[in-house]
Amino acid sequence: MVKRQSPSEIYNLPVTTKELASFATTLFEFSTDAMVVLDAVGKISSVNTSLCNLIGDEKSNIIGKIPEFLFAGQSDVSSYKNFIRDLISNGYWSGQVFGRNKSGAVIPIDIHFSAVYDELGVANHYVGICSSLYSYISQMNEFPFDPNIDPLTKIYNANAFLHRLEHNIHKIEKDMSVLSLLYIDIDNFHELAKQDNYQAGDIILKNLGTLLKNTLEESDTVARLKSDIFCAIIQDIYTQESINKMVENIFAKITRPYALHPAIEHVSISIGVATFPISGETPQDLLACAADAAKVAKQKGGNQIHYHKLLTDIDE
Repeated sequence: MVKRQSPSEIYNLPVTTKELASFATTLFEFSTDAMVVLDAVGKISSVNTSLCNLIGDEKSNIIGKIPEFLFAGQSDVSSYKNFIRDLISNGYWSGQVFGRNKSGAVIPIDIHFSAVYDELGVANHYVGICSSLYSYISQMNEFPFDPNIDPLTKIYNANAFLHRLEHNIHKIEKDMSVLSLLYIDIDNFHELAKQDNYQAGDIILKNLGTLLKNTLEESDTVARLKSDIFCAIIQDIYTQESINKMVENIFAKITRPYALHPAIEHVSISIGVATFPISGETPQDLLACAADAAKVAKQKGGNQIHYHKLLTDIDE
């Protein structure tokens, strides 16, 4: 006669490794969360059906490639590279990004990646969970979803900024005026962001976006290019003196005591300024020159303004 096991005995039966693997595979495949597994170098080794539904593509078109679609809506070529670098370095990555599905539509995505380590403590895979934020953002009365707006600061994102810069350049070519591009880099931002239980960073970024937007003219453009980098396009200027006055006014407002955080007296910034057409004639060249100027300001100790070229250089 076969002895019938009690419920407690059944529940305490050991689960084999094979059974666990089968359970994990089923959970992965049928999860309502979009999931993706990357190999040790960042290429996609597996995705589930929910991920395919999120981006509107087939598994065969995704496996073996790098997950650039998670950042394709941001127009920032360094975003994906920074993601892979930080993920491999830290073993995790979490944030909100603008991805792009197969049809080309921009989708806001909340992503969380964690490393899976082998018995030697070496990360051999990275598991990511991706959730669309479209429905959530669209339901927020104060912030309907807009693919051109940065969700945190409510100012233009990198994608919209580059389009507006190109449009503004074409416009001022007809007006015979000049255009200045400000590249604003917060000095030591990562150290500042650690304060107030890692809440200080968001407060500083939000306040900087608001300050810039309120300081500049409505016809000007303010954008958060990436992380702690902001850019501003200043139009309708004709002399170096007017450029200096505007930039110095912005610098003074940002660096005044407690301007960006109620508990941080001074936030140092480095501003690089490039002017069309003497610094560059394309959006890419102008942005590169402004970034180079900001780098020089930072190398000199930060908390200062550096001009790539002056209008007076035209006569030299």
